[in-house]
Amino acid sequence: MALHQFGVSLETYLMTNPTLKGVIVSAVVLHQDHILLIQRAATDGFPNLWETPGGGVDLEDETLSHALARELVEETGLVLNHVVALLDQLEFEGASGEGRYRKLTFLVSVESTHRGSPQEHPQVRLNSTEHQDFMWVSKDHLRIGVCGGREIKFAYPGQLETLCAAFGADTKTPTGMETQSAINGT
Repeated sequence: MALHQFGVSLETYLMTNPTLKGVIVSAVVLHQDHILLIQRAATDGFPNLWETPGGGVDLEDETLSHALARELVEETGLVLNHVVALLDQLEFEGASGEGRYRKLTFLVSVESTHRGSPQEHPQVRLNSTEHQDFMWVSKDHLRIGVCGGREIKFAYPGQLETLCAAFGADTKTPTGMETQSAINGT
């Protein structure tokens, strides 16, 4: 599947997918064989459960990839560098039966946030109204469901399988998808 199809506005995407009411994007940040997980706030929906950064695409977002970059910054402070691959897409019925939604999960790379060793994970700054904790997990952590003494319970079904697949994904940056420099216009 070509990634360029996600470099369109929500309006255009929904016109070409008329059965959908909306789109959610999610970023799997893989760094040094670890994936970033963020824990939902105790006061938010799906309290205390783990997920990857992401959220709904807004009509104000120039493209779906802009929405991905926006959500990543809003939730973690990390800046999207490249969209590497589409890992998963699933459709589901909205909570109150108002229509079908599609969740698109992308493998991404982010800009380095430190001046130290490239082995260090990028510095995460959480939006405390939505998330209360984060951790970088290995494939083994995912398999056993525990990291640093914390149990990994996911907010969404199928997330474990998608994250395990990310470890086997081709991490070369493809052509045909906007990079952060294209999003910034540089």
